[in-house]
Amino acid sequence: MTPQNNRAMAKSATAQGRAAAIASSITAASRDASLLDHEKEFRASDDDALFEQNLNSSNNSEEDPNLSADVTAKSTTMNELATPYHYVPLEMGGNGRTHKSTVASTALIQEIGGLPTLERMTTHFYNNAFLDSTLDNFIRSHGDPHAKRFSRWIHQKLTGSSVWDEERASRSGRPVTVANGHTIVVHDRSSAHVAAWHSPKRPDHEVGRHFKLDECRVWMRLHFWAMRVIVGDSSPSFTDYYIRFIGHFISVYEGTAPTFARDSARWSADQKNTQEYIDNGRTMNDVLGLSLGQALSQIPQDEADDTYWPYEM
Repeated sequence: MTPQNNRAMAKSATAQGRAAAIASSITAASRDASLLDHEKEFRASDDDALFEQNLNSSNNSEEDPNLSADVTAKSTTMNELATPYHYVPLEMGGNGRTHKSTVASTALIQEIGGLPTLERMTTHFYNNAFLDSTLDNFIRSHGDPHAKRFSRWIHQKLTGSSVWDEERASRSGRPVTVANGHTIVVHDRSSAHVAAWHSPKRPDHEVGRHFKLDECRVWMRLHFWAMRVIVGDSSPSFTDYYIRFIGHFISVYEGTAPTFARDSARWSADQKNTQEYIDNGRTMNDVLGLSLGQALSQIPQDEADDTYWPYEM
């Protein structure tokens, strides 16, 4: 083979390599664009997410003066006895479809000890979620500050503070890799859940699938269990409000899930339930794989028939 032929073959191989790299780059860009479309589509279906997005660009809320700058510091002193119960309704805006903070909901957060208590609650939740056979498949990395982000989102939603916006503004903006080589920038609630649906831990045939009812029930049980452990009986008003608050937000992920919020909150009241769950390898066999009809048969009839809760009549 002549030197000219060798050079020609080398050039051809280089050109082919560049073409392959370009094609791979285009394919990756197409995959990421598809994931971004998924994120935009989901956000457009969630009025609260749209409200959060608009609020972020014009948030002039004052920071809660009772908020500790260091969440590891000792939280606000709480009463040894439970504070008297008083009903606090969910305040809705956006034609009744978006949650609004109020003076009363802000007081509930102060009542339980502020952001430090919320972060202990979300930390307890994620410590259990990391071990759960169902939920952990949705969590791409245990190293991300899940509890910090979640607690600040709750605080901002219930008090009107800007702690979640401030946390989001501090993020690097670097994309993370999810299933099938996709990348996504996790910058808000919608993108976080799209990343969860495309978690590399999920089986290939489930990648991209949204949360189902049974998965929402598992999530609510573990989350309300964390609330029971951390908040306890210190504020029955907060507990009542927070169950309805979660009932509102869980609906965007699965429309039938709010009906099961109250039952999910009761689950951890019986230690036999939590112990059986742990003994079963942290798998909730009693709810996984059930049809809607089977699930409804597990809860009180009045709750199964109530299509208006958690809102005011």
